[in-house]
Amino acid sequence: MEGGNILNITFDRMTVMGDLSDNRVSLLNQLIKKYSIARENKIHVSDTRYHSYIRGKFLDDLVYFEYDRLKAKSFNTRNFRIEFNPNNLNIEQVEWLQKNVIPMLTDVGITRLDLAFDVDFKLSNYQFINVGNAREKSTVEFRNSSQQLETLYIGKRESDKMIRLYDKKVEQMKKGNEVDQPYWWRLEFELKRETVDEFADVFETLQIKKPDLKEIEKIQDRAMLYYLRDHPEEWAELGNSTKSKYRKMLREIKNENMTPLFKKELKKKKAELLEQLDGWFKNQYRIFEKC
Repeated sequence: MEGGNILNITFDRMTVMGDLSDNRVSLLNQLIKKYSIARENKIHVSDTRYHSYIRGKFLDDLVYFEYDRLKAKSFNTRNFRIEFNPNNLNIEQVEWLQKNVIPMLTDVGITRLDLAFDVDFKLSNYQFINVGNAREKSTVEFRNSSQQLETLYIGKRESDKMIRLYDKKVEQMKKGNEVDQPYWWRLEFELKRETVDEFADVFETLQIKKPDLKEIEKIQDRAMLYYLRDHPEEWAELGNSTKSKYRKMLREIKNENMTPLFKKELKKKKAELLEQLDGWFKNQYRIFEKC
């Protein structure tokens, strides 16, 4: 095992929606007017049509917001949306949102939640295997000039759940940041709508394994599994019987299964993560199936 430690588990991105009633739009405009000239917690507005549409950023561009009354009416959705990375906000900024923005809204709920795992081993060495009734998901990968995997997407962006893993160390080094550990990879679950409420169960339909393919007796089967390991998008091209055959092989051969470690650490962190959500909304945390 190259390290085998989960360094941290966090919510990496959050989308919150609510309704801003017509008689409270003036409160939003007053807030914008007050903080558009402030030195701290500045608000920038990039587009506005006064009572029907306002778009901009709170807290010195850390929190995106959008009010769209006409779109909400047309699609029968809530009319106010904010998006942010909770890790980028300090306690004072969280309290500013709780005091100035959340109270203006009704029917508040989370419609997207990104759950991130930082690890000190190469996730590219592992296979991500759907189990139970989980359907096979399409994959998209990006490799560097040496054909080493740097980013892998599992599932479609518009679906309720998408998985992505990438080399966090490479990302940070490209930004000019020094990283003093051999490996730093990130696994993210992008959860939307009703799957937000299932963040503690993301590994019930997914296993993370590194099978010992040398145990496969026939060279044709061994070669195929090596190919599928390096090109996971090709699973979608296999017929159902062929896919079942190779899935069965992967389950039965000796392997290094990291799934129990992820489950264990998430279980330990669950109470803290729920407390964070409750704290955001003053114990009124709710999930909604529709945006």
